[in-house]
Amino acid sequence: MPKVNDEYVLKKKKAILEAAISVCKVKPLHEITMRDIIKASGVSQGGIYLYYSDLDEILVALINQSNANADYKQDVDAIIENSHSPRESIEKLFAFLGEYIKNNLSTVGKIQFELTILFANNPERQEKILSNIRENESGQYLVEKLFSEINEGISIGRFKPKVSPEDLLTFIMTSIDGIVKDVVLQKCYGMFKEGQVQFDEIRLMNTLCKSVLLLLASK
Repeated sequence: MPKVNDEYVLKKKKAILEAAISVCKVKPLHEITMRDIIKASGVSQGGIYLYYSDLDEILVALINQSNANADYKQDVDAIIENSHSPRESIEKLFAFLGEYIKNNLSTVGKIQFELTILFANNPERQEKILSNIRENESGQYLVEKLFSEINEGISIGRFKPKVSPEDLLTFIMTSIDGIVKDVVLQKCYGMFKEGQVQFDEIRLMNTLCKSVLLLLASK
C-alpha cells in the first residue's frame, strides 16, 4: 500500500464510522458483523483492516466519537450563569436535556441501549470495549448541577421540599432513565405504537420538571 497522509487516514476512518452508524440504525448491535460494515462503507475486505483491527475497535471508536460530541458541560454552565433563579435554572436544564435526547437518541441512544445486552451476553467483549472507552461525564455533570441548583433553592428558602433530597435525586434519575429507555424502544424498535400514546422527549422532560418543582413546593 502506498504511503498516505494523516488526513487521508482520518477521512477513511470517518467514512467507515459513518457506515457503521448507518448499520447500527437498522440492525441490532449483537448481529452486526464486519461484513456489514464493509458492505455499507464500500471499503474492501482487506482495506478496512488497515484502519480498524476488528468490529470491537469500530464500536469503541463510535462510542468515543459520540462521547466527544456529547460534551455539553459548557452549555450547562452557560444555562446556570444566564439564569436568574434556581427555578429558572432547573426549568432550562430539563428543557436542554429534552432537546438533547430528541436530537441524539436515534443513534447514540440505540447503541448505548444495545451495549447493555451485548455486555450481558459477552463479558469478555465488555472488558475489551470498556477498557478502551474515553469516559464522558456530561450527563453526570448535568445532574450534579441540577441538584446543586435544587440545594441552592432550598438554602435560600425558595424551595420547601416535600420529600428528602435523597428520594428526590432517586426520583429524578430513575425518571430520566425510564424516559430514555421507552423513547429508544419506541423510536428505534417501533414498540408502543398501535393504540398507545406517542412519547415526546421534550414534553416528557417538561412534565418531569413540573413534577420536581411541585415536590420542591417551588415559590
